[in-house]
Amino acid sequence: MRRDHYTIFSAGKIGPLTVPNRLVRSATWDPSILRERRMTDEVVNIYRRVAEGGVGLIITGDFAVVAEGMLERDPPAQASYDAVRIRGFGKLAEAVHGTATGCMILAQLSAEYPGVSPSDVPSPFTVERTQPLSATQLRAVVESFADTIDHLRAEGFDGVQLHAAHGGLLSRFLSPHSNHRMDGYGGSVHNRARIIDEIVRAARQRVGDFPILIKMNSTDYVPGGIDIDNFPLLANEIARAGVDAIEVSGGMWDCLVRSEQELGFPPVPAPESHTRIESAEKQSYFLQYVEPLNLSLPIILVGGNRDIERLEAIVRQGKIQFISLCRPLISEPDLPRRWLEGRGSSTADCISCNSCLYDMYTSLDRGEPTVVTCLVKHDPGRVKAAQRWLSSWVKNNALHSG
Repeated sequence: MRRDHYTIFSAGKIGPLTVPNRLVRSATWDPSILRERRMTDEVVNIYRRVAEGGVGLIITGDFAVVAEGMLERDPPAQASYDAVRIRGFGKLAEAVHGTATGCMILAQLSAEYPGVSPSDVPSPFTVERTQPLSATQLRAVVESFADTIDHLRAEGFDGVQLHAAHGGLLSRFLSPHSNHRMDGYGGSVHNRARIIDEIVRAARQRVGDFPILIKMNSTDYVPGGIDIDNFPLLANEIARAGVDAIEVSGGMWDCLVRSEQELGFPPVPAPESHTRIESAEKQSYFLQYVEPLNLSLPIILVGGNRDIERLEAIVRQGKIQFISLCRPLISEPDLPRRWLEGRGSSTADCISCNSCLYDMYTSLDRGEPTVVTCLVKHDPGRVKAAQRWLSSWVKNNALHSG
């Protein structure tokens, strides 16, 4: 039976945007953006296929906005979009808008840069010490975001999302675990959120009400980090910064040296992508962190969303306006349309095994960047090797554990 009457298939608002339904393709790792910085026909076709599959909004893989070498000195080099430009990036917007579905597309922006951080807090996965960013370097980072957002509006994107989750640079500013600064960017929750406020303010001066969303952790899964108790206060501060919606995620890679008993899920990369979530109670695993919130802007829930009936019930409760999917759309790009038309099971085919991550990382190790695919469906003979790799990843990569 068709589900046209479901709330999840009705239009929803994010700032000035009217999104055709409440299903979002969350940012999915894409080597052509992160490493090659160019679009290929294969990648463009994947975005087109996901749009045709019925999702209402697509968020791209993250686009690093700080140019190589820019922060090597203080004061830093001037921000330059030409230095970070992804060749043919606008083709993604053209492909998505060229479908008849009304799907929209946002570009996810990050500030990843080697060797810098809010504070020099050691990570169990790196030997190198990090250099805390100075105030002038931070102003340059803010300008890089504003400049990139302005250019992406001109390239046809419907908005942007700031990537402030999973232990990246913006995430580490927000977290009390990794931000030990004593200046205006550290200490209180207001100060830790200051960089987000400055990015949004700088961008608004250029782009007005162009949609600016954020993806942020509701929990870092590390002692002294963001957690279920302090997340509501942080979320309120981020909302006051003027973002148009918050996508709620979780997990900082530093947490992976903790045990499964401590975490509540197996410590395999990536911490935001839990495995062994077959039972309904293990799905939508960031929902508990959203329930205490009382915000007036849209909330997008990512993480283990697998059953359309459960997701419809979540949206109807009114606390969450949009549902975000990543791995299920790697497995089934047309999953939203299948659910809408009432074909097959109410659950996604994705079994949350994370074998797709193995393909991603090993291809990079071989110097052969590839698009992420579902090994279970497309190369089942490699699944056992993928699972062995996943189970030994922490042991092989962590400097210490526990």
